[in-house]
Amino acid sequence: MSELKVLKYRSSEVPRQSGEVGRLRILKGADVGATFVLKASSVTLGRGDEVNIVIGDLKASRTHARLDFTQEGWVVSDLGSANGIFFQGEYIRKFGIRSGEHFTLGETIIEFLVSDEKSRILLAPPKDPNEVERQDMALAHQKIKVQNLAHGAQVAKKKTSPRSLLLMAAAVGVYFYLDSQNSSKAPKPEPKPIASKDGTVPADEDRALASYLPSSVSKDVEKTADQYYWLGFREYMEGNYLRAKDNFELALQVNPAHEKARHYLASVEKEKEDEIKRLIEGARRAKLVGRSQDAKGDCETALRHLYNDRANPDYADCAEILKDINGGEQQ
Repeated sequence: MSELKVLKYRSSEVPRQSGEVGRLRILKGADVGATFVLKASSVTLGRGDEVNIVIGDLKASRTHARLDFTQEGWVVSDLGSANGIFFQGEYIRKFGIRSGEHFTLGETIIEFLVSDEKSRILLAPPKDPNEVERQDMALAHQKIKVQNLAHGAQVAKKKTSPRSLLLMAAAVGVYFYLDSQNSSKAPKPEPKPIASKDGTVPADEDRALASYLPSSVSKDVEKTADQYYWLGFREYMEGNYLRAKDNFELALQVNPAHEKARHYLASVEKEKEDEIKRLIEGARRAKLVGRSQDAKGDCETALRHLYNDRANPDYADCAEILKDINGGEQQ
C-alpha cells in the first residue's frame, strides 16, 4: 500500500486529514472497522500487495478494482476480477458513485465518503452491514421483478395479431358509418375531450382516440409503475433531478402508458437543462473573479448531468472552462 496515496486507520473515527480527497470505510469483511483515507484521485483495490488498498478477502482478486475522480465525478471500475463488483442490487463493471453510497468486493462491503462532507458525517458511526445487505438484496429482487414485468407487458402486447387489429379497425369503421347515417338529419354535438387518469385533457386527437382502447396493463404492473413514479416525484420536488429521471424512466419501462411519469420526465429534462445553464453561467462568473474552485465545482456538477449526453454543446463548454482553469492552476 502506498503511503503517499492512502493512509490506513483501524478506526472509523478519523478526523479530516491534510490533503484528504475522500475515504473508504469497511463495513463488513476481514478489515471491518478500518478506514482508508485517500490522498490521490486514483487508487486501486484488491487482495494483492501491488494495489494501494489491500483487502484481506479471499474472494477478492489480487487487483480487483480502481476508484478514479473524473470530470463526471467519482467512478469505480472493475479491473477484470473473477467475482465482479456488487452495487445497487447488481453486479456491474463500471459505475459512478456518490458520497454515502457503498459497494461490495467479494465479501467486503465498502462505504465511500468525499472529503468535503461535514465532520459529523465523516465521524458518524458506520452503517449496519446487515441492514445494508438487506437493502441490496431487496433492490436486486425489485430490479428482477421490474425486468420480468416489463418483459411480460411486451409479450402481451405482441400477442395482438395484425388480423385482430384489422378486425377491430373494421368494427370501429362500421360503428361510425352507422352512427353517421342515423344522425345525418340532425347536427351532432361537439364531443367533449376525454380526460386522462390524472384529470388532464389530451392535447391531440390521437391521444383522445387512444383513450377508448382497453388497458392491457395488469394491476401488478400498474402498482410497480406507480411506486417508481412516486419515488421520482419525491426526488423531483426535492430538486434531485437525476434520481427523479431514473425513477420516471423505470416507471415508463414497466408501464409505457403511465402519463404522469411521462409528463414529469419531460419536466425533469427541462429543469435539468435550466440547471445546467445556471451552473455554466455561475462557473463563468466565478472564473472571471478568480474563484477557480467554485467554477470547477459548478462545471463538474454540470458534467455529471451531461454524462450520457457528451454531444451536447454544454458539455464542450464545461470541458473548455475546466481546461482553462486547470491550465491556469498549473502555471
